[in-house]
Amino acid sequence: MDKAIVSKTFSAKKYRDIKLFGKADVILAQMTNNVYFPNIQEKLDELRAKIASYETSINDSKQGGRLTTVTKAVCRRDLENYLQDLAVFVQQTSKGDATIIISSGFDMHKKPVRVGELDKPQSVIVKPGSSKGEVWLSCAVVDKALFYVFEYCPAPLPVDTVWIQLTGSKRKIRIEGLISGQEYCFRVTAARTHPSRIWSDVVKSYVI
Repeated sequence: MDKAIVSKTFSAKKYRDIKLFGKADVILAQMTNNVYFPNIQEKLDELRAKIASYETSINDSKQGGRLTTVTKAVCRRDLENYLQDLAVFVQQTSKGDATIIISSGFDMHKKPVRVGELDKPQSVIVKPGSSKGEVWLSCAVVDKALFYVFEYCPAPLPVDTVWIQLTGSKRKIRIEGLISGQEYCFRVTAARTHPSRIWSDVVKSYVI
């Protein structure tokens, strides 16, 4: 069974000032008298002191002024660093047990979900481009696709068909250099890291 990992991210991008204060307060409350973390009063006292300093700096900064802004930044960084150290302590103590981690008030990293085969592309459409020998090939969006693979070849389809392949990050691509008046076969597949490919139905179209 995979071990749960404690999140050590407390940046301003994830936690704005008041939100960080609230998160730290929750951690302090949940780790106080927590049976999973005995004999940590000294750590909690230090956390409480840093939370208090940070709260004061937030209130002072509302009055404006460069000094109060700098002080708040220093107090925030001090609290962030201490929470990160405490997160390491929780990780070591819990040994990756999700129940223990949750009881501490810390968050856990979400486990990546492995994505298998993607759906078969639907609504494959071939439209003339603005120039001769040019078409736009598109399909409906396929959920979780990282990129799309487009293929084409002259019609009809012999057994030993050699497809010409193009890739793109979007569900639509422009194909140039085709023979005007020639009928072509087109198909599309959605892809990501999984090696499997499910191709759309083949669509035939004459090129203008």
